[in-house]
Amino acid sequence: MTDVSVAATASILPETVVSNREIGEKLIAGTNANLEDESAAELVAQTRTRAELIEKKTGLRARHFFRPEQTPTGVGYELLGQLMGDRPWSDLQAIIISSSSAHGFPGVSQQIVARARKDHPDLGHPFVLDIGSNACTGFMYAMTIGASLIKGMGYERVACMAIEFASRCIAYDPLAFGTSTLFGDAAAGVLLTKGNDGIASLDAVRATSMVDEGTINLIKGSGMEAAQPNLEVPSAARWFMAGPPVAIGATKILVEEIRRYQAQGAKIDWLIPHQANLTRILIPACKTVEIDPSRLCASFAETGNTSSASIPLLLDELVRNERAKPGDRALMVGFGGSFAVGSALLTLNNVPLKPN
Repeated sequence: MTDVSVAATASILPETVVSNREIGEKLIAGTNANLEDESAAELVAQTRTRAELIEKKTGLRARHFFRPEQTPTGVGYELLGQLMGDRPWSDLQAIIISSSSAHGFPGVSQQIVARARKDHPDLGHPFVLDIGSNACTGFMYAMTIGASLIKGMGYERVACMAIEFASRCIAYDPLAFGTSTLFGDAAAGVLLTKGNDGIASLDAVRATSMVDEGTINLIKGSGMEAAQPNLEVPSAARWFMAGPPVAIGATKILVEEIRRYQAQGAKIDWLIPHQANLTRILIPACKTVEIDPSRLCASFAETGNTSSASIPLLLDELVRNERAKPGDRALMVGFGGSFAVGSALLTLNNVPLKPN
């Protein structure tokens, strides 16, 4: 079987930071309520109080939003450029985009190819695919497909990227508080390549689901039109997430997936889970499976839930911050819409070492 490696990682975190207080005010402003009305004034007061408690209840302090003029295609092209570096674009054989926030056709992957041809005429005719329905675990599905293209079809180089503009898909209304306060924007990805000479080797990858009648409506919503991202997402299609049931189910998925690898004898030096909730999902799961919290890769406090971009964002951070050492193994676990599940086990190879 052909070996698959991660040749490069990259990420883009928007410059605009939105605090809990600021997101609370955005929700209040979105109501267009008459603040002189007694019931509206009470709702405003409750929203401000709840905003002050976000960090205590979830561990979230802030999130990042892309600027109004930024687009999924523009951000995606910039990210792809980071992944490719000085590699020849003629070698790029597939571009797979996961996004919970941009849908339709022409897809973001197609638009990135069209944009890239202006600067890289040597780019061939890559396989293009956009993944959206699995929401926060879309990137793990992208990894699974990317690895399959290399292992089964002989592809040499595959870009898997997550591009999330959640800020344009959430409802700015106090009634959507439990969902709309948690999400932030980001883009991140990996370049997969044939062989075992990359930053990390892909030891195992898995994609499955726990979909049933009870999970199908726990997480739902739509996103921007990929071809017209400036059009507003209809209010009825803004994201919804049933908080407590999702937290219970996500914790169960995370624990079971970790135990699956532990039962196979896998050493887990670093856990890279989807960033849904720090205090109610990630930390409790670590305690259950007896993983030291210092080995938990987490960005939730400063980025919020960046949907499918959260796992590649953390992998890029782990590779660049000199915390890991060659030979360490990292387990990535995603859980998303209708409880789709994806995971991958990596062995880190050529990572920077802290100076003595």
